[in-house]
Amino acid sequence: MPRHSTVMKLPVSTRKQLDRALMRGEMTIDQLHAFIAGCCAPGEDTPSRSAIGRYAAKFNETAKAMRENREMARALAQELGPESLEGEQGRLLVEILRGLVFQAMQQRAGDPDAKFDAGEVAKIARSLKDLSHAMHLEQDFAKRIREEERRKVEEEVRGRVQALGSAQDLRKLTDEELERKISELAAQA
Repeated sequence: MPRHSTVMKLPVSTRKQLDRALMRGEMTIDQLHAFIAGCCAPGEDTPSRSAIGRYAAKFNETAKAMRENREMARALAQELGPESLEGEQGRLLVEILRGLVFQAMQQRAGDPDAKFDAGEVAKIARSLKDLSHAMHLEQDFAKRIREEERRKVEEEVRGRVQALGSAQDLRKLTDEELERKISELAAQA
């Protein structure tokens, strides 16, 4: 069972400062060790130079894997095209993509020498693009059906209103006659 890093025992604020310094990449391990020693309170355990070196190496590996996965996600998004990111289908595809990237990242974290097959990425991207296109066609078809139904209902309502008669005819009716006519019209529906 591996030991816990003494770097992980540092206060969160100190670790954040170390992470920022590592992101900038401007310090050597000796400079990082001196920096951390300066951040530690008197009497507080300061991680060793080798502990900081191991932490920096792991940090850099993780950062490299994240950069590679970000590039992979960007390539998949470009392959899918901008229309794939719209609406519910876009949210679903983003979730799928996020899952694929997370899975690749887990594999890489467990085995730093693991390779991600670019051909497999291309197949996945094409499959997601085809799925996106099919979902888009389905949405368009449903929209056309709703539009056609709306037009039919509008025409039916116009016909019923015309069946009531002209505005002048309606003014001549009593309230009871108008109410009866509207009830008859509504009953036809």
